[in-house]
Amino acid sequence: MTKKRFTFADAKQKIKDLEAKLEESKTKAGNLILDTSDNVFTQKELKKIRFLEVWAVLGPIVGIIIGLIF
Repeated sequence: MTKKRFTFADAKQKIKDLEAKLEESKTKAGNLILDTSDNVFTQKELKKIRFLEVWAVLGPIVGIIIGLIF
C-alpha cells in the first residue's frame, strides 16, 4: 500500500480547481443580488443598484460617525 506523494503539479491542479470554484461562487453570489444572465436590468434591479451606490458612499460615513460617538 504505497501512498502517492502530493507533488507541486498536484498543488497547481488543486489551485486551478479551487480558483474555478471561487469564480463560479462569485457568479452565483452576484446573481442572487442582480440577474446578470440576460444583460438587461429591470426597474427593481436598477433600484438595488442605486441603493448599493448610495450605500457605498454613506456606509463608511455612518461607520466613522458611529465610531466617533462610541
